Amino acid sequence: MARKSTPASRRVPAPTSVTTDPQPLALSDFHLRLEFLERENQKSIEQIEKKRRELNNLLERIQEIGVEISQRSAPLFQKLVEIDRQIHAVFAEIFNGRKLGKQTRKNVETIYENLQASGLISPNPNRSSELDDEDEDPDDPDWDGSGYEDSYQEFNFRSEPEPKKLDRDELKKIRQLYLRLADVFHPDKVLDAADKEYRTEVMKEINQAYQAGDLAKLLTIERQHQLGEIIDRDSENDLARRCDRLEQENEFLKSQLTNIKQEIKVMKKSREGSMVADYRKMTKNGLDPIGEALAQTEVQIKTIDGVYQFVVDFRDKRMTIGDFMQGPEVLRQMVELSQEELLMELFSQL
Repeated sequence: MARKSTPASRRVPAPTSVTTDPQPLALSDFHLRLEFLERENQKSIEQIEKKRRELNNLLERIQEIGVEISQRSAPLFQKLVEIDRQIHAVFAEIFNGRKLGKQTRKNVETIYENLQASGLISPNPNRSSELDDEDEDPDDPDWDGSGYEDSYQEFNFRSEPEPKKLDRDELKKIRQLYLRLADVFHPDKVLDAADKEYRTEVMKEINQAYQAGDLAKLLTIERQHQLGEIIDRDSENDLARRCDRLEQENEFLKSQLTNIKQEIKVMKKSREGSMVADYRKMTKNGLDPIGEALAQTEVQIKTIDGVYQFVVDFRDKRMTIGDFMQGPEVLRQMVELSQEELLMELFSQL
């Protein structure tokens, strides 16, 4: 019997083999973690370098303005110191050269002390409030009116903020990295002159970063010279060890970044930082802030010179003790202003 053929429409097609491209292996959790930590590490280093440049630029600007102020103010400041010295010398002549009664001497001492207390003249460290002739040394060459500088602190600039102390873990981490780099780059380890010179320069950078407690800089030096830890990315142990190390580094870097931001904040709020900000605003508007400050100093010189003339007039007997006891005009104005401020404060409390 002949076998019936199956209609083509009912034939079941033979199974065909499906070829697919092999899929790449998914990154392990360790790989993902490591990539994240490495990105975070690099970002922190870049942020620290950026903030450190900002801080250094601010400090450099403070120093530049300080130098300019010192150079331009030096002649006026010396003039102030000279007038101040002359006033003290005239008082010395009065105490030593004129015959003063006990009450008159006491009255003159009162004016002398008030001028010092008001800041119009500098304190005289060689004269106590109760003068004894044997203790007096008004011509002492060691006294040069240096106490007068306290009245002109705007000429004194602090160029560096106080460094923030690192904790023990940070110090330990920085020292470990420093020793690792020093072991590699110490110039005594080579004989070639060129190589020794190169290593000496690198060691200077390493030492500066170590002294500044700059972990980010040390890590940058390490990476620039490809001295990072070599790991087997197929070994979970190596990956885990590398992740642990990066996690610690990142915590220290975050702490360092926070410290630098705080230093910048403190410096900007300081007298020097505020002066830099004001200087920038004024110069941007075409003004000369130092010139304006010096103009005020010139006015002050005239005021102090008036005090000098007042004391000279009494020494030369062109003024009675009664007129002298009223004090120079500027001192009277200061007393009146103080009294007004005291009254206003008392009224404000009622």
